[in-house]
Amino acid sequence: MNFDLQQYLYSGFWKVLDWIYPPICASCGEPGYRLCPDCYEKIRFLRGKKCQICGRILNQTATLCNTCQIEPPPFNGFRSLAFYEGVIRDCVHALKYENNQSLGDFFSYRLASLINKENWQLDMVTPVPLSAQRFRERGYNQSSLLAKPLAARLKTKFNPFAIRRIRHTPSQVGLSLEERRQNVIGAFQAENALICGKSVLLVDDVMTTGATMIACAQAVRNAGAKTVYCATLARHLPRNP
Repeated sequence: MNFDLQQYLYSGFWKVLDWIYPPICASCGEPGYRLCPDCYEKIRFLRGKKCQICGRILNQTATLCNTCQIEPPPFNGFRSLAFYEGVIRDCVHALKYENNQSLGDFFSYRLASLINKENWQLDMVTPVPLSAQRFRERGYNQSSLLAKPLAARLKTKFNPFAIRRIRHTPSQVGLSLEERRQNVIGAFQAENALICGKSVLLVDDVMTTGATMIACAQAVRNAGAKTVYCATLARHLPRNP
């Protein structure tokens, strides 16, 4: 399908759905909005100078943070829309636990604008996958709720099957940085036939330490990807020391 037509139909679908079934704000519950103006104004978007690779906020003149200078990650670029706090945390929870698909469409505009500014040349958008067990429990992948409309906004192919989680991992909540890294080692496998030679954008809802995205990016690299980029709606992002 033509990308422009796909985007038009997708936008039209949500306009009609919002008219038939008026939404309520994902943060405060005010009727008539997916996210009301007052709550939207409370979002702390990531602004200022960032590391060219990992997107960490910099308070120095260098273009790369200390970590990326010492040990470059397996991805070429990583960008997130906002800090994981307050309203954005409510939105992530609505995506993850309430299957709020309208928020994926709502934030796809903002994420697409952020990514277009980076001028990344993309062949494919793919979500960070859930394990088969987790998918059966939820019935959906919250990362796909962001990745699918984002691909439409970027006029790029969406493929939810490019990466598989081949090992179920316990929740990362409460684990230390090293425990998170160990938890996801060998947990992902990318499909060579779909990935090799391609420029791939990995999409997830939130980044805490980056362990999951690094493991995914490494799997995509191992499958022969030309370039690997990452994007999340939110992230815990300490300043560069």
